[in-house]
Amino acid sequence: MIVKTRHARALVIALGAVFAAAGARPIAQSASARQQETARETWQRVPDILTAMGVAPNAVVADVGAGDGFLTVRLARAVGPAGRVVAVDIADGAIERLRARVEQDGLTNVTVTKGDPDDPHLSPASLDAAVIINSYHEMVDYRAMLQRLRRALKPDGRLVIVEPVSEKRLRATREQQVIEHEIAARYVEQEARDTGFRIRQLFDPFTSRGNLAEWLIVAVPETSLATGAAPDPPPPDEASLASPDLRIAFDAFKKRRAEGAIVVVDVRSEEEYLAGHIPGATWIQLSDLNLHIGQLRALQKPIVTYCS
Repeated sequence: MIVKTRHARALVIALGAVFAAAGARPIAQSASARQQETARETWQRVPDILTAMGVAPNAVVADVGAGDGFLTVRLARAVGPAGRVVAVDIADGAIERLRARVEQDGLTNVTVTKGDPDDPHLSPASLDAAVIINSYHEMVDYRAMLQRLRRALKPDGRLVIVEPVSEKRLRATREQQVIEHEIAARYVEQEARDTGFRIRQLFDPFTSRGNLAEWLIVAVPETSLATGAAPDPPPPDEASLASPDLRIAFDAFKKRRAEGAIVVVDVRSEEEYLAGHIPGATWIQLSDLNLHIGQLRALQKPIVTYCS
């Protein structure tokens, strides 16, 4: 998908990774470091990440987690000389290294700016897309960051999040995963929804390296938050609930799930959910389903539940 913009110049904003070491002196990138980045570009499927963002010349994008500038420089090339990248980080050391790299690579379309842990300081409705790559799990104020990113996105903007999680920690709590610098897609999906996003696509896994797999989520601003939620539909009668038309074929389910066109809800017990579930499924126990009807309706997407 090509994201159209009316602006003559692009603005790519790269927000800082919180794990950047403070106080380090900037040095020129070694040949070994360049080789490592080239390899990373391949295994982490960077071209596919840019495609998921809808990056194109003159696109307005945000790189949340600039770190040492790995993705910043690639975004700068993708938007072209008419584009502009604002690389934002919260650590002084990272800011210093980013500025050095921008100068070394001759990136005249990049500006480095320092942000806050809970606020990237972005103008409302200014972005076509944003990306968080291997940095979301480090964000302590992730809800505030998500809310501000949603406000910074245009109505048709996209937020792409890429994070790793190991198979052995899939059942762990969020806190346990974060300690190991990982996070499962199910946590981020729910947090995105809670802060005004709708999940458009989920690729789980998206890529892998060794025993570590990475997933990718494409989220878009929930339009009902800006335009007002649609009125609740009338309650169905028993005949309609028993209709086989409410069932969905497995092939159709897989296709619509890959497109992000449905919300998948696991209504089994928590023990069964943790033992294994459809990637990206939201867990709501059947006995509690009626407590979440309003939340599910607000998503304005078909709901698919499963119990086996």
